[in-house]
Amino acid sequence: MNEMQTTEKRQKGYKGLPMEGIVARWYTRIRRSGSQIEEWRKQAAQLTGGLPDGANVLEVAPGPGYFAIEMARLDQLHVTGLDISHTFVGIATENVRQAGVSVDFQQGDASSMPFAEGFFDLIVCQAAFKNFSRPGKVIDEMHRVLRGGGTAVIQDMRKDASDATFREEVNLMRLSPANAFMTRRALGWLRRRAYTKEQFERLRWMRNRDEWYRHGGTTEEAMISRPPTHSSRFTPCASHVGTEVPKIREAAAPLCKV
Repeated sequence: MNEMQTTEKRQKGYKGLPMEGIVARWYTRIRRSGSQIEEWRKQAAQLTGGLPDGANVLEVAPGPGYFAIEMARLDQLHVTGLDISHTFVGIATENVRQAGVSVDFQQGDASSMPFAEGFFDLIVCQAAFKNFSRPGKVIDEMHRVLRGGGTAVIQDMRKDASDATFREEVNLMRLSPANAFMTRRALGWLRRRAYTKEQFERLRWMRNRDEWYRHGGTTEEAMISRPPTHSSRFTPCASHVGTEVPKIREAAAPLCKV
C-alpha cells in the first residue's frame, strides 16, 4: 500500500490539491471579471502577431480557456489547450461553444503531452508553471512538441511579488470583498511555489529528465547552487514579445527552439 501511494505521488503532475469541482468553478468566476478579458485579448494579438495563417498554437494549463479563446478569435490559428483538470476541460469546452470559436481542449499531463514531435509553432503557459511537480520534464515536453524555430513563452508569478502588488492587481479585477480577500490569500500562498528569475534560467538549461534528476529535482537548493552542465536546447529569442503582463508575473524572455 505504501509503495502504491509513493508511485501515485511521484506520478502526480501538479503540486498541492487538484483544481477540480468547486475550486475550479470559483477560479473560473474570478478570472473573467474586471479588465482581465481585455488584457488577454491584447496579449493574444501580441504573442501571435508574427505567426503565419494556419499556425498551430498550444496553451499549457489554460484553465477555463479565456486566453485560448482570445487567440482563437484571431481566426487564422489552430489553437489547442492541454489541462490536467477534468473540470477545467469541461468548463473551457462550454466557454468555447458559447464564444462561437474553435479550440481543441484536451485533458492530460503537461509532463507527458499527447502530441506529435514538432507540431506547434507557439506554446504559451500562463500563471501555471509554478504548480507543476516536474517542471524540468514539462520544459522537455514543450521542446519536443515545438517545431524547429518555434517559440515557447512562460509567464508566471515572481517570487519577489509584494503584498502591495497583489492588492493592486486584485483591485483591478473588481471582485466582491470576500472574493478579493480569498484571491489575495491564494496569491500569497502560491508565491511560495514561485521561482526567481535565476531559478527559472537553471530550469531552462536542464536538457532532459535524467539530468534534471541528477541535479536534485525541483528543490530550490539544487537550482540555485548547481550550474548547468550542458548547453540549452532553448535559447532566448531575438525579439521579445508578450511583455505587457500583470505586474505580479515574471515575463520570461520567449524561448526559441534551435
